[in-house]
Amino acid sequence: MKPFVTMGIAVFLCGALFFLLNPLAEDSLLNETASPSEETASGLAAETKEEPAVDKIAEFPVFPEQREKLKALQQSRLESTKGMEPVSIDIPSIDVKAAIEPTGVLDNGEMGVPENVDQVGWFEPGYKPGAKGHSVFAGHVDSLTGPAIFYDLKKVKTGEKVVLTDADGRKMVFGVTAIKSYETDEAPIEKIFGKSDARMINLITCTGDFNRSIGSHEERLVVTAELVSDSATAEKLPAPPSQVTATSSSLSWHAVRDDAIIGYRVYEEDLETGEIKKIETVSLFDRKKVAIQNTDGKRYFITSVDVDLNESEKAEAVQ
Repeated sequence: MKPFVTMGIAVFLCGALFFLLNPLAEDSLLNETASPSEETASGLAAETKEEPAVDKIAEFPVFPEQREKLKALQQSRLESTKGMEPVSIDIPSIDVKAAIEPTGVLDNGEMGVPENVDQVGWFEPGYKPGAKGHSVFAGHVDSLTGPAIFYDLKKVKTGEKVVLTDADGRKMVFGVTAIKSYETDEAPIEKIFGKSDARMINLITCTGDFNRSIGSHEERLVVTAELVSDSATAEKLPAPPSQVTATSSSLSWHAVRDDAIIGYRVYEEDLETGEIKKIETVSLFDRKKVAIQNTDGKRYFITSVDVDLNESEKAEAVQ
């Protein structure tokens, strides 16, 4: 009976004592106005390799002053993205599909986790997923009866996806950017739970050797992922161009009256094979007319594109 008692204690400790959050409960990391210490900030700067930002507007050449205006609009639209309250998590690469239970800070200052080992806990007092900052999720690695929900979390690789869904069906997709293990008492609390200019999530579970003297695993595994897409934004498609007309030598159309539009894409369909390919990109400030040739057996479409690279439905050219 004694081994089962020991294992029971271990599972409880591994599940419920992911990190001692007494400093968090009393300090500033649970509110969005707080900032990490200078020491932590400088440490993160040294540890983190910054990836260059993707210039979504690069496909559509514009004047420098207009580029800055469009980038400001792009940033404004991004800032308007609100975090969500997730109800389920899906990690396709390791076949994880689970319900999410909001958790908080226990009376002793520790982070709570679900009693159900097949569910994942979301640290509700922290950041919402989709908001700037690190939203934290914790799950058990094992139980008295075998593997638990995050047993295979150690197999996740960078670039793989984590999908969160809320009660209304809104989906956020996050791409894994880092996988790292920390000794339990050396985990960087501010880095895991704190502020960020990006929209991040951290998935946490136990890893490393099991230490019977403390009744827990000696390390904590942290999988970090960054927001890639949000269905709430993707569904807001721009209007297609109007008055799309084709002659034997050119295509023309009327511009979409929307400050978020950065350009247009021109597509050609081969009526014999059904193949559709993009043949031209037209900037917001270019003339809304392009030359075409060898039009026999072809059909043409124009789409509008906004600063978030959302593309409208195809508007077919009338000949």
